[in-house]
Amino acid sequence: MPSSARTATAWYLVATLALTWPAVTGLTRDIPWDLGDSLLNSWILGWDADHLLRFLVGDFGALRGFWNANIFGPEPLALAYSEHLVALTIPILPVYAATRNLILCYNLLFLSTFVLSGLGTYLLVRDLTGTPKAAFVAGLIYAFAPYRLGQFSHLQVLSSQWMPFALFGFRRYFEHLSKSVPPAAERVEGRRLPAGSLALVGASAALVAQNLSCGYFVFFFSPLMIAYVLFEISSRRLWRDRSVWIALSVAAVGVAAATVPFLWPYLELRRRGMPPRALAEVSSYSADVFSYLTAHGAHRLYAERIRGFPKPEGDLFPGFVPVFLAALGAGAHVWSLWRSAPRPAADDKRWIFWTAATVLTIAILLLANIGLTSGLTASVAGVSVRARSALRPLALGLLAFAVMMWRSRRIRSVVRGTPGCAVGFYAAALAACVWMSLGPAPESMGRPLHDPGLYLFFYDYVPGFNGLRVPARFGMVFMLFLAVLSGFGAAYLERRFRRGSLVVAALGIVFLAEVNAAPINLNGTADSTGLTRPDAYVLPGPATFEIYRAVSLLPADVEIAEFPFGDSTYDLRYMYYSTTHWRRLLNGYSGNFPGWYIDAQEILRSVPNTRLDEAWSFLRRFGATHAIVHEQAFLTDDGVRTSDWLRARGAREIASFGRDRLFELRSSQ
Repeated sequence: MPSSARTATAWYLVATLALTWPAVTGLTRDIPWDLGDSLLNSWILGWDADHLLRFLVGDFGALRGFWNANIFGPEPLALAYSEHLVALTIPILPVYAATRNLILCYNLLFLSTFVLSGLGTYLLVRDLTGTPKAAFVAGLIYAFAPYRLGQFSHLQVLSSQWMPFALFGFRRYFEHLSKSVPPAAERVEGRRLPAGSLALVGASAALVAQNLSCGYFVFFFSPLMIAYVLFEISSRRLWRDRSVWIALSVAAVGVAAATVPFLWPYLELRRRGMPPRALAEVSSYSADVFSYLTAHGAHRLYAERIRGFPKPEGDLFPGFVPVFLAALGAGAHVWSLWRSAPRPAADDKRWIFWTAATVLTIAILLLANIGLTSGLTASVAGVSVRARSALRPLALGLLAFAVMMWRSRRIRSVVRGTPGCAVGFYAAALAACVWMSLGPAPESMGRPLHDPGLYLFFYDYVPGFNGLRVPARFGMVFMLFLAVLSGFGAAYLERRFRRGSLVVAALGIVFLAEVNAAPINLNGTADSTGLTRPDAYVLPGPATFEIYRAVSLLPADVEIAEFPFGDSTYDLRYMYYSTTHWRRLLNGYSGNFPGWYIDAQEILRSVPNTRLDEAWSFLRRFGATHAIVHEQAFLTDDGVRTSDWLRARGAREIASFGRDRLFELRSSQ
């Protein structure tokens, strides 16, 4: 197994190509998984790259209209209806400048998320455990977490690779502070900069990169990152070290200064009237307790075996190897604390301890029952017993545990040793991720658990949380912490047994076997109601269809409505191909929609059968100057009838290629 970061990276690349096969065979023409949100993200990358490249070659006004993307007609800040992906765009700028091939750029980013996730976790766990082999397996677990399979079309969620780098950087910073000898130094612009400061700069840069890669992780990961920094300060007793607080404050200001400007457009949309996500919508995209026993439907090994409670974005089963290794890592740590604790003295009141232990066991069983069945109702000696709220058994269990601590020096020693250790932090963070992923109203098998979730507090009181739709995406952060704990488990195996390295290697291979989903789907398409199913491909830029070449010759200020209108499968393709001409579209698709666009979908989708006067009025009112009719996209003669409707309203056909027709719209006589 690899013993250096360079070798580990090479192996992560090999594993990526194998587990995403055959994606590498079509880097310039095929898109992994489907042509849904992948096309949305490709369009965003193209929009970002076009503006950044123009700015870099001297067009300093190119960024002035950056947020006013070319969808939703005259709507301002259209880019802010979804992710901006700025941090993902920067590394592919040279490739885009040389090729203009967005599919190639998208695929390189897609594959890099796996490799970099593995490398970042490897560096972090190697630093925590000192064992490269265990670190490599931990990197495999995070890089190829089963949760990723359900996110293959969500490049922004896959782009969580900077989280382990941020944790690694902050850990190195605190490690350098703890050294008794002066830290290593490097020469930077003629000055000597301590290695600890370099680590802090690197951690801050990684955090900025993560913040600008996925808006979800700005809110999901940042609180845990703050908790980690406080954990390090506490465990190393640095509360009174002014230099540490000054350095961290400067780092926080730098991260905020780089992040906040990219949050402003989203806040401005809220000020303009965009409502928060409804609690019912947020709950529908929250994890269920049984989501952690649900594998993705396309999983090769578990799709038919582990499907506890399928729901949107609720495929959070982490795999058996990570759970085993994480439990082993946490258990080994507790056992080591237990063995090193002082032996208990003779006690003639041991019955108090064992009574509390019994109560604790009952409380744990009640909590497990509530979590798995949403509550217990039973009859004991003719008395009805109900346990539906987790608060009472939780309080009872904590009280019982407090009594056990009071009666046991050994337990007190274990508890004192846990908060200051990395295993304790990562275990607590793991539990927090599970709780938050359940959303504002936790459920088990679709049944309410009768207790509000921790997520509800953040939804109500932390700005920005009420704009997020999918609490289940905490699953990615959960997998990071599970991977780190797995690294501790692998390190224990390696040190505990003579051939522990072979056992660790075998478990790594077993994990790859259990998560393998290759060959993965490419260019997946969905049926459209009342329309033909689109071809399972899109042309790689700068290639495009002739109709869009004609559009590129139109004045820059035109606005185009494409028919069929309002179907996401087709609207996403219109957006993708607009990267070859950048004319404004009345069509659009995103994570959010302007309020008027819902009406537009309903009205313009009815063409050419009903509401024709209303549809024409709508086109004119929202500034459409041209229209494209893709007649072949309609199942019946509705495409031809749509063209005839435009002609009857005074539209002039100015180009046609096959059954694609471009019209200039004029007021009806």
